[in-house]
Formats: sequence, C-alpha cells, structure tokens
Amino acid sequence: MLIPHQPSRMKSGLASNTAQLTARIRAVDAALEPGRRLLGDQYARLFIPGMQLPDSTADADRWLIDNAWQEGPFFAIVLLRQRCFEDMLERAVAAGVRQAVLLGAGYDSTALRLTGHADLRWFEVDHPSTQADKLALLSQAGIDTPQVSYVPVDFEAGASLGAALAEAGFDTSKPCVVGWLGVTLFLRPEAFRHTLAELSGLCASGSTLVFDYMDQAVIDGTTPYAAALSKAQEVGARGEPYLTGLTPQTADEAVRRADFWPAEQLRIPDLLRKYGGPEPYCSADDFMGVVVAEHD
Repeated sequence: MLIPHQPSRMKSGLASNTAQLTARIRAVDAALEPGRRLLGDQYARLFIPGMQLPDSTADADRWLIDNAWQEGPFFAIVLLRQRCFEDMLERAVAAGVRQAVLLGAGYDSTALRLTGHADLRWFEVDHPSTQADKLALLSQAGIDTPQVSYVPVDFEAGASLGAALAEAGFDTSKPCVVGWLGVTLFLRPEAFRHTLAELSGLCASGSTLVFDYMDQAVIDGTTPYAAALSKAQEVGARGEPYLTGLTPQTADEAVRRADFWPAEQLRIPDLLRKYGGPEPYCSADDFMGVVVAEHD
C-alpha cells in the first residue's frame, strides 16, 4: 500500500488534524438534543480534550448556527457515512462475519459503541502518531478495548498492510467488513488504486467494503459548492490537502477493476434521505459520495 504523500503533522509525530476535526463534528452532534442527533457519539469529546466544544444543547445549537455555512455539508458526510458503515456492519455480522477493519481509523469509536457483538474482532489501522495519541487518551479515560487490535502502519516507511494485519491476527480466509472513511481523498490516485487492489487480495469472498470519496470537481476547483472549496483550502493550509477526486462513474470503475462488485452508491442527499430523519439540521450539498462494495 503506497502512500507517497505524508502530512507534515504526522511526519513530526503529531496526530492527524483532520482526524481531530472529524471528532469535533461528532462531539458537537452528540451535544444536541437526542432527537436531533445524527449519530450520537458520546466518546468523541474524549479524543479532543484541548478543543473548544459545546457544553450544553443550547451551546451546540448556537455552534451549528454560527458554523452552518462551512461546516453543515461536512456534518452530513462525516456523521451519515458512519451510519451507513454501521448499517452494513450490522448486516454482515447478522450473516456471520466476525472481522471488522478500519483503515485510517483516527478517533473512531464504533468498537466502543457497538457492544452487542462480543465475538466481533476489530482491527484499527492508522499512522503510528495518530494511533498513539488515541491509545493515550483511551488510557487516560480508563477505557480498555480488548476487542480491538491496533495496527500502527507507516506506509511511507515501506510497511505492508497485509503483513501488518497478518501479524495482528487478521484471517484472510474469512470474510470481513472494511470501513475506509475520510481517507481516499487524502491519498494520491496511484495510492488509492493500489490500496483497492491490496484490499482485493486481503478480503475473502463475502466481504464488504465501505468507502467515501470527494468529487473530482472539488479537487480541480470547479464545484459550485463554496463550502467544499473553502474546506479544501483549509485542510490544504493545515498540511493535509485533498489529492484524489472521483465521480460516481469513476468510483464504480475503480471498484470493478479491483474485483469488487459495487452494490450501492449514496451521495450526500441520499444519505440524508436514508439516515437523516424528517428534519436533518445539516446541508445536502452534493460533493461527496459513499460506495458499498462486495467481494465475490
């Protein structure tokens, strides 16, 4: 798995800034009234102790109003792509799958929140800097995660995803569910293609892959959605630029080339209709998509 680009923060031993921003979105959502929450990740604020967050539902409402223009569309994709992944995970577990892999896990808390599957084994793959920070924060909070195998992988140093997962106990002969969320847009195109091919070799028949992608129009600056362009400039300035863009058609083609079958594609408006409830509070700006793919 080749990732030629390595954000400068992680080169310096710091956690991913975009992982922290994602945790902030989840934490703000969790502070809303229960009926308005899109995900309700009560663990998110553990991972960003130095970041200013709402202390009450009223504070959360004010935060949303103040940040609606730029953050609204990203609330939709960050929270609802996770709902989609968890939906696919529940289906797979019901069908007998007992392995879940998170690529670029960041501060994901799915293994903490979905406690009804004691025999489900988790493999969280991420850069050593971000993963070390997450483990330190879990330790400070007194949270033990025996169901999770943490797999630190520095791809720029030549590490192999397959070798790292094998060493952690991942069984390539058994099906799995792979969540690859908030990652592909930060990879170079060749790294994206290589990773898909590597996943094809690691995933047994009956496996499910869920990943999201940024529109090519955001990468090349032609999208009509100003919030997406603003966020692209922001993350670029922070040292983690968007590098790969797709369209629904090119995402489908990439999946097929890697011997996966594209079972479903959901754009942001689709995610809102499926998971957002009757009156979702976030924007339906249509500049990202989620792919659900199956491995024969």
